[in-house]
Amino acid sequence: MIIDAHTHTLCPAVNAMVADAIGPDSVPYQRDMSPESKARDAEQGPELGEKFNSLERRLADMDAMGVDIQVVAPAPGQQHFWAGAELLARLSAAQNDHVAALVGRAQGRLVGIGTLPLSAPEAAVKEVERGAALGLRAFQTDSRAGPMELSDPALDPVYAALERHGTGLMIHPLGFSHGERLSPFFMVNSVAQPLEELIAFNHLVFGGVLDRFPALKVFIPHGGGFSPFYIGRFDHTWSARPEVRRLTPHPPSHYLQRITFDTCVFRPDAVATLVNLVGAERVMLGSDYPFDMGDTDPVGTLRKAGLSGGEVETILATTARRFFAIDA
Repeated sequence: MIIDAHTHTLCPAVNAMVADAIGPDSVPYQRDMSPESKARDAEQGPELGEKFNSLERRLADMDAMGVDIQVVAPAPGQQHFWAGAELLARLSAAQNDHVAALVGRAQGRLVGIGTLPLSAPEAAVKEVERGAALGLRAFQTDSRAGPMELSDPALDPVYAALERHGTGLMIHPLGFSHGERLSPFFMVNSVAQPLEELIAFNHLVFGGVLDRFPALKVFIPHGGGFSPFYIGRFDHTWSARPEVRRLTPHPPSHYLQRITFDTCVFRPDAVATLVNLVGAERVMLGSDYPFDMGDTDPVGTLRKAGLSGGEVETILATTARRFFAIDA
């Protein structure tokens, strides 16, 4: 059994729902992207559209990649936390219905991740309940909820609902909230996303979220961004700075064991480093299909990492089975 824990679909209805309300600066990724990168994204549109929503194409690509099951999340570009509470709730519901329908057609080869109107916590709690009833195993969100960081106490009822249902939280940013300096060289993606993931990690740790909700399952893809790979500096900060140390009883490295990561770091030696830091039981296979910033051969990348057979087997399936409660 090989499970790809990090793939995406796109809900066609969402674009129509935001057409009259979205502005040129609403989505940081689009706001800060260079003209050349915008043109490249536009060129890819037709092929990405087929990969997003043609089940036949998706299954054929899975077979070519040697993947038995994909875990499918909404496209992060459709999270739209700029929207008001009522619109955002409708957008989340539309995406969750779309994911559930795609999973339902796949005869056991897909597992669904939804999304939440996180900046409207009451609506988000209701959508956790509804999405769990649809069979969604986790919910994807940005690295912040509009103006609220993930450490905001107003989000505690959402975390409590996720914990109660055993559904995970997948943190997947797009672009950087203040990305004016990141327009050149496609840094709006290559630098911005792992940086946002690091900021989210710090809010979960120093904001006490992981202490208040000990059973909350958290998945940070792209290998966790910068958070695992520079953990020594963050631990040193916790040791050296009393204003940081007073926020949490443990150093940041302690909390790496509370988070699940994926292999979408593109280099076998980086996969090996990640596993050495957090253990194979905290790592899942991840491709980021169908984006061009994904790993087109995640199984090959993993098998070149020099890990033991048991570690490879754990990453190929066991970790994802546990995180997403996959019985197949």
